[in-house]
Amino acid sequence: MRATEENEIKKEFQLERLIFFSDAVFAIIITIMILDVKLPEVERYSSESEALNTFLHLMPKLTGYAVSFYSVGRLWIKHLRIFSFLKDYNLQLISINLIFLFSVSLYPFALSFLFNSAHIMQYKWGIYTYIVITYLSGFTQTMLLGYLIKNKEELCVKTNEMEIVLRWKVKRFEYFVLPVIIILMACTIYFKFDLRTSLYVVLGPIFVFNVTKNIIMKIYYRHYKDDKVTFLSLFRKNETIYPAGKSIKHPVKKVAK
Repeated sequence: MRATEENEIKKEFQLERLIFFSDAVFAIIITIMILDVKLPEVERYSSESEALNTFLHLMPKLTGYAVSFYSVGRLWIKHLRIFSFLKDYNLQLISINLIFLFSVSLYPFALSFLFNSAHIMQYKWGIYTYIVITYLSGFTQTMLLGYLIKNKEELCVKTNEMEIVLRWKVKRFEYFVLPVIIILMACTIYFKFDLRTSLYVVLGPIFVFNVTKNIIMKIYYRHYKDDKVTFLSLFRKNETIYPAGKSIKHPVKKVAK
């Protein structure tokens, strides 16, 4: 019994290390992204209008950082939700998690196109690089989720809730579509399509992909609370939505007179 308890404690400690390492990588990535957003040196004798002009030139970088922060933040929230079901780990899980973290770590590289070489963003391949890194992160996260779904009896708790809570039908759809969109981007560059044709070839499937994903959400998960966070939702009381739209009434204790 003592040996069993020691093994359980060791397993729990190792699992915490895996989670803490992942969180640390996310924190470092977000920190690195903001380091290149710096206000240039402004001479003392510069006028207020010149200083303001310098600040306004920084707005594209701040916007790019805000968009990337939002994307990385959403990935972290999904990662947190996925790992909330974890009770054990193995080498395959660690490897897939590292692949996912690698794809997320490419965000600062994508932002360097905008920060240090903004003129590159006028080319298709410059824009596509950022989009591909975004989709690659989503694809590798779906790989991670798919592996856990496949081995949920061994690695996870609350296995009967996993597929619903993690929206597996939507993620599985993304798993097959995202590589197709990435391949289409590569084709427009390799075959040197003009800008108008490239927009039809790439943005068309992206639009259909997002519409189809929303339809799948409404069909299979319409009775569950959406994960979207809005400004008003920050001040709204949290309500639990149960399957088939039914709410569970908690028994009221009668106080003896």
